[in-house]
Amino acid sequence: MPRGYNINPVTIGDYLKQYRLENGYTAFEMSLELDVYNSTIYKWENNLTKPQGNNLNKIIEFIGYDPRIHKSLKTKYYELT
Repeated sequence: MPRGYNINPVTIGDYLKQYRLENGYTAFEMSLELDVYNSTIYKWENNLTKPQGNNLNKIIEFIGYDPRIHKSLKTKYYELT
């Protein structure tokens, strides 16, 4: 797993970082996708601030679900028995 990967995300920032690492984005690339400063991505991922309003909506649209209500199970790291 990539360095900094959180297998038990709790906050929006945790989910955003998990998504970024799983999909090979740099923080800079993620900032371009979400139309925010690179430092904003850092603050969200390190839980220094929380995304609000329109930024929260952009994150939900970008990752494809709302982690506040839908906690998707990442099965690619599980072994099938």
